[in-house]
Amino acid sequence: MNHELFTRRLQAALGKDLPGTDVQWEMASSDRMIKNFPRKKSSDSKLAGILILLYPVDDTTYTLFIQRPEYNGVHSGQISFPGGKEEKGDPSITDTAIRETCEEIGICGEELIILGTLTPLFIPVSNIEVTPVVASCKKRPHIKPDRQEVVSVIEARLSYFFKDDIVKEKPMAVRGEKLDVKYYDYEGHIIWGATAMILHELLVVMEKEGILIG
Repeated sequence: MNHELFTRRLQAALGKDLPGTDVQWEMASSDRMIKNFPRKKSSDSKLAGILILLYPVDDTTYTLFIQRPEYNGVHSGQISFPGGKEEKGDPSITDTAIRETCEEIGICGEELIILGTLTPLFIPVSNIEVTPVVASCKKRPHIKPDRQEVVSVIEARLSYFFKDDIVKEKPMAVRGEKLDVKYYDYEGHIIWGATAMILHELLVVMEKEGILIG
């Protein structure tokens, strides 16, 4: 399936009922389960938007992740989709995701075709509800990372995430605790937490609709 047909079918699928929070939580780490973390935001929660960018490379659809720098915060050093918190001037959460992606990796609105959104995911440790925005580029974009916000960019072949042995689990030290972490192993890159939960819903949408890619 070429990239144009893939994105048309995915856009149609995103307009239907989504798998939702229960499917996202299939990739949750042990602390969410043990501590019975809430699944919905509260009145004082902040909002954020992230961008799942899909684009063709040699007739194969890719997405990308960024690795954040080490800092004194809950998401220090993690691999994630580009994105960030809503700002007062943002017209919508989709605009938040686009603005943050432009700032972080230099891919801006004029290059993007918005396909839809996945289920918003509440992240209790940061008290933020994240809306995943799915977008497409007609060709491989020129990536210009902001080195203050992005350590590296990982371009990932989307079909790789359907491999049988892609999901793994291991104990990890996180915020001073030892957690059992379920993660996607992309060529040695550990994609876990909220990013893995969001990615999992996207993959389930594709499977449910029979959207196959090369």
